Amino acid sequence: MKHLHLWAIGLAGLLCLTGCTSTASSDSTSASTGTAADSTDSSAADAVYEDTQEFMGTYIMVRTYGEHAQAGAEAAFARAKELEQVFSNTIADSEINKVNGAAKAAVGTEIPISADLGNVLYAALEYGEKSGGMLDCTIGDLIDLWGIGTDHAAIPADDRIQALLRPEGWSDVRYDAQSSSLSFSSDAVTLNFGAVAKGYISDEMKKVLEEEGVTSALMSLGGNVMTLGTKPDGSSWTVAITDPFSPESLMGSVTVTGQAVVTSGNYEKYFEENGKRYHHILDPCTGAPSESDVVSTTIIADKGIDCDALSTATFLMGADAGMQLIDSLDGIEAVFIQSDGSVVTSKHIDKYQLQVNNS
Repeated sequence: MKHLHLWAIGLAGLLCLTGCTSTASSDSTSASTGTAADSTDSSAADAVYEDTQEFMGTYIMVRTYGEHAQAGAEAAFARAKELEQVFSNTIADSEINKVNGAAKAAVGTEIPISADLGNVLYAALEYGEKSGGMLDCTIGDLIDLWGIGTDHAAIPADDRIQALLRPEGWSDVRYDAQSSSLSFSSDAVTLNFGAVAKGYISDEMKKVLEEEGVTSALMSLGGNVMTLGTKPDGSSWTVAITDPFSPESLMGSVTVTGQAVVTSGNYEKYFEENGKRYHHILDPCTGAPSESDVVSTTIIADKGIDCDALSTATFLMGADAGMQLIDSLDGIEAVFIQSDGSVVTSKHIDKYQLQVNNS
């Protein structure tokens, strides 16, 4: 575990971006995680297609290169639309809402679920166990109670919070992969995959791009960045990490080739009351926004779902326990920013050429 100190954070013009674009495209791409830079020569083979659409309460940007650029992006967005109908808690007839209702009404009964829902549930339960229950996909009622990120966010009465607390609530869900079904052991469970669904969606969109023949692409889903291959010129993608103390600035960057980079931070969704910030990452032990010693966690891995789950889990676990978990996992690296401005990194972060903006 490495400790750096962030003396001065933010370099608004960190990345200089140029590019030949066509159709719905632009010269730069920004996301909550940061900015990915690309540069390519003008040719038919290097045609660029870019589009941004809204899914799952966030904007998804897809930039694709090459002769299959537009077809690939359109197919990837179609897949995202399918998955929104599976995972969105705000769509009344989504699969997750139907399953929540059916499993609550028949506690202990196996409820059939789709392969997509099963894949995400399996990952959520796996990381729930690895994190000691800090990643809990069953706290949907608590998330709804706080309403953070909606127009009705407010501090709930303490007795209402206490009524919803369930020690190791994630263990109240059973998933049977063989029959592709789940069951609840309590009617207090409400599944919410806000901590993992976007990562899975990025993985599935990447699969579609590959199937369509795209070999170079960049995607941004809020705080999630997914890359496919290299930039058209053969170089790695540069993904900048947002400064959590000044979100309009950048604290540094990493370079990746085909990996996902996901950041969770206390600056993403929040409201303030009486000078205190209440962010959206709820601690399942207290039922309130996490007060761990980290304000931002960035995870790098091959799969977006791993990054998504671990960025939330480690945020809740705190720097020491969170980094112990990261260092126990193969192929996963991390950058944590603590509340005092110090930066903690995983053992092998150097392979991603982490640059921290100092002065």
